[in-house]
Amino acid sequence: MAEKEKKNLTLEEEYGTNMLLAVGITLAMFIAIFVGVKKVEVSPYKPKSEITTIVEQVNTQVEEIKEPPPPPKPKLPVEIKESNDVSDEEEQEAEKEIEFTPTTTFNELEAPPPPKVEKTYEFFAVEVKPKVVKQVEPQYPELARKAGIEGRVFVKVLVNEQGRVDSVVVLKATNPIFIKPAIAAAKQFVFTPGRQRDKPVKVWVAIPFIFKLEH
Repeated sequence: MAEKEKKNLTLEEEYGTNMLLAVGITLAMFIAIFVGVKKVEVSPYKPKSEITTIVEQVNTQVEEIKEPPPPPKPKLPVEIKESNDVSDEEEQEAEKEIEFTPTTTFNELEAPPPPKVEKTYEFFAVEVKPKVVKQVEPQYPELARKAGIEGRVFVKVLVNEQGRVDSVVVLKATNPIFIKPAIAAAKQFVFTPGRQRDKPVKVWVAIPFIFKLEH
């Protein structure tokens, strides 16, 4: 009985020593793991984005625009004031000296002829089609670039006899923010003149503008 009590007393005395030993071994293991692990370097993310604008030329058919003749201008009556300062004798003498000879017959009901409308041709209808000599890439809108917006604008331009752009018509736009830069770029295009029967003529040419961000 005494030996059993003595054995229990020895275990109670060694409990504290064993706990301290276990805690020390655990700390040593954590320190070894912490020192042994390599440092992880984290670099900030730098997005790489380039802005490119691809301009493609597409032959599309568009309807020929014909301007209607303007309506006749209304004729305003002109009031003639009679002067009472001239005597009857002077009027009779003036009538004898002046003879009126009708030279032109005017018809007040006849409308003036409509203005002459210059003929324009579609791209596919001319014998010698215009070719691009100078093309200008549209400026990418800063707001669209920051927002990551992409889109397309299709326009048609009227190329005159000198190869310059007279007018621009927007056919389709996926986003209105790209319309203004597309029109500005289209006006700066230069072409070789289109020809019909070896004569320079005005020709409608379609131009697509593609606004795309490359990531």
